[in-house]
Amino acid sequence: MPAYHPTTIRLHSNNCPHAVELWKLNTPYDRSIFHTGVIAHAILEEIGKNPDKDARQVADKIVEKYCSEGRAYDSIPEPPAPLADALEGAKLALDWHRKFPVPFGDGITHEHPFAFTDQWASVDYNDKTAKFRTLLDVVEIHEEYNSDTGETHTRAIIRDYKTSWVATYDELDSFQRRCQAVVVWLFYRPDFITLEIANLRLRCNFFKEIDCHAQQNMLQEWQDNISTAIRTLDKQLNPNPGAGCVQCQYSPYCEYFDSMYKSDDVYRKYIAAKEIVAKLEPQIRKIHKAKPPKRIGLGLVGYAQKKRKKILPTAQQTILQKWTEQDGTLHELFASMDLSIRVVEKIARKITSSKKEREQLIQQITKEEPYSSFGIHKDK
Repeated sequence: MPAYHPTTIRLHSNNCPHAVELWKLNTPYDRSIFHTGVIAHAILEEIGKNPDKDARQVADKIVEKYCSEGRAYDSIPEPPAPLADALEGAKLALDWHRKFPVPFGDGITHEHPFAFTDQWASVDYNDKTAKFRTLLDVVEIHEEYNSDTGETHTRAIIRDYKTSWVATYDELDSFQRRCQAVVVWLFYRPDFITLEIANLRLRCNFFKEIDCHAQQNMLQEWQDNISTAIRTLDKQLNPNPGAGCVQCQYSPYCEYFDSMYKSDDVYRKYIAAKEIVAKLEPQIRKIHKAKPPKRIGLGLVGYAQKKRKKILPTAQQTILQKWTEQDGTLHELFASMDLSIRVVEKIARKITSSKKEREQLIQQITKEEPYSSFGIHKDK
């Protein structure tokens, strides 16, 4: 049986058990959606390993390599990345490095490999007895002195670079993050662990601290959950096609997905159709960025020129002027405005000095309420 990664276990939870079976067979899948993130990660890794080199030159070399040769992940070769995706990844990495210089030095490891046997003995990453493997973007091990107690403790910082807009606080409690905490805890036995999400697009960090002594039972539970997942994935896994097929990397190669699309069940057919559109639309968008739409039957597929109204930069001043000309007060003007959540958040950013203060203000002036959202939803 193969060695599993956190992402492999996540396939079972997020998509379908059969997706894991396809992974075991080394079924190829489209990795183009990862190009931007992969290159950003690679550049930040090289900057950390070569702090004396010019960051721009490091980035250029990575782009040249990944766009000409491609790369190999876990010894599986991947085709070269499109230049546009590579340049986007390079910009994300360099913008991040300018704001948060990539750390280097003793106790700091970039692309830190971890591998364990089924009995949780630590082994080399490529060891044939490994049952669980993972690569961590950055691991920092520091000795910290507490002047109040006069004691020294060990802190492990686990930094995970993310290029998704939505990778924020919630990501700190994901299964992948729990796996990262467990392997660092087992390997280094630190006193404290700081989990960090470094969102390259938002250019901000999100943190969570674990006290490895006070929360040892929690870490042990997470370790046991990984062991249970590994034993489960070693079994023959029956398919469970459905909502998990949406955004599944293996759907184009899955016989159960095909049968779902051909089913007489309108719900299964709908799920399959949504996934097919999700897979095809990015390809068509890319084709037609610089091409006219393609005529198909009586319609056109591609980008069509349309018109929409946009607010002029002078609009606010013009409205204020007209309002005051009619003896209207600012209070009356403000009361007549229909504020959206987006506008409220924008104003809150301007009138608060910290993220915490902003969140408190938004909490004071907004409320959550249920509403019906049509579509495909994962069962919680």
